[in-house]
Amino acid sequence: MPFARLRFGPVINSAGHAPSPSTLQHTLAESARKTKSKLGCQQCKTKRVKCDESYPTCRRCARLGLICLPAPRLTQWQVETPWFSLQPTAIINRRLLQYWLEKVSQMLVIDPEDNPFSFPALEYIPQSPALVHIIQSLSASHEKYFSAHSPIIALEERGKALVSLRKEVEQNQRMPQAFLLTTMLLSLAHSADCDMNDYGKQHLFAARKLINRMLQNASDLVDDPLARLCLGMYLYWDMCSAFLVDPEEDQIIDSLNMSIAIHKMGNWHHPMYGPCTGLLFILGNVGRYCRQILDSRHRNFTQEAIFEQQLYCWQACPPNINLGHLYEAFRKYGLIFLYRASGQNNRFTNPDMMFQNQQSLIQKYAEDTVRHLMQIPATSNYLNFQSLILLATGAELAESNNFLRDEVRERLRAMYSLNRLPTNLHALQLLEELWCARDNGNTSFWLQYMLQKDWYLLLG
Repeated sequence: MPFARLRFGPVINSAGHAPSPSTLQHTLAESARKTKSKLGCQQCKTKRVKCDESYPTCRRCARLGLICLPAPRLTQWQVETPWFSLQPTAIINRRLLQYWLEKVSQMLVIDPEDNPFSFPALEYIPQSPALVHIIQSLSASHEKYFSAHSPIIALEERGKALVSLRKEVEQNQRMPQAFLLTTMLLSLAHSADCDMNDYGKQHLFAARKLINRMLQNASDLVDDPLARLCLGMYLYWDMCSAFLVDPEEDQIIDSLNMSIAIHKMGNWHHPMYGPCTGLLFILGNVGRYCRQILDSRHRNFTQEAIFEQQLYCWQACPPNINLGHLYEAFRKYGLIFLYRASGQNNRFTNPDMMFQNQQSLIQKYAEDTVRHLMQIPATSNYLNFQSLILLATGAELAESNNFLRDEVRERLRAMYSLNRLPTNLHALQLLEELWCARDNGNTSFWLQYMLQKDWYLLLG
């Protein structure tokens, strides 16, 4: 289906006309004169102090190093909502669905105005009760910051989504890509729980089976935006979780057809991450390989050299400078991950190693990566895609880089305030422990340390 760009316009008054510029100016002036904060964060309200309402982190919380819990910014939208004229078999909670459209679905894209997970997804609601239920579950959980005491409705809706999805899969009347969105959202719901052992592995395995089925018709990707959307969703998910999967449990992906499909996608602008599909594929393979090294210590020096060249030579033409910062951070994260997990390799040919040894280069890349991410404004949707990079590169910052460490701390807190996912706070806790160990002479590898703690954080 074509994904039309959704643009939010001025609210239409009861007479059916948009307010005039002078009326808008008067309304804004009246709002500015109001002293009572309606969007202040919970911390400022608790202390009965005026909140400056900066989003996602107010200045008081940033100054005190607190976790800011702001009120959600709901966008005034001007779109005819078609789901009421449809008759899905699931019961729709209008408030939770609206909350999904205006707030929760924005976590999944880099541009809120180009969001196939929002209004375009409504097309599938009449066909999939499972999709309705998981959307409503995530909305109910997001309202309460995915707390351990999530509303009963969130758990009930998740259970209904699982039951409905099983029935829909058994009937097998839809294309595999039609199930993939529901499967991904179920994984997001599980990974947002307080159980740090469950990263949604079973949902990931189910998605891999669906992807293999979809890749059997890789030629259809050229003309099917939904198939391309689903492939990109899976690749991003795989990049963030490949290193969490036990190699003995790992399922085989049709790598040949996957490579063909990615080639056919070319530089298609994916709503989740833009035109960097090829880079995600490389990073997923690097993560899978690095986990194998940690578990078995069996290395393939030729494969490592290939990964290095793929990452070093990868280039893209980002549509804006901030996305360019994000891409460069992803690329250097991959090189750091590879060098840190594998160690020395005489076949590495990175020209930067002519001037620095491998450990010094890791340190430099980590500092460069954090600086790239800090160039991205804290109000940008791009923040939702930074947690994995911040953990992996932030862990390499030495005690002498306290300023950059503070930047990482503040950024992870801002990300939690923006998307409310507890994994951002878990990543911050992990970093604090890693930094303490590093300052005491123990330079632990972040992935190895996380697995030793029996944590499996799905970050991204």
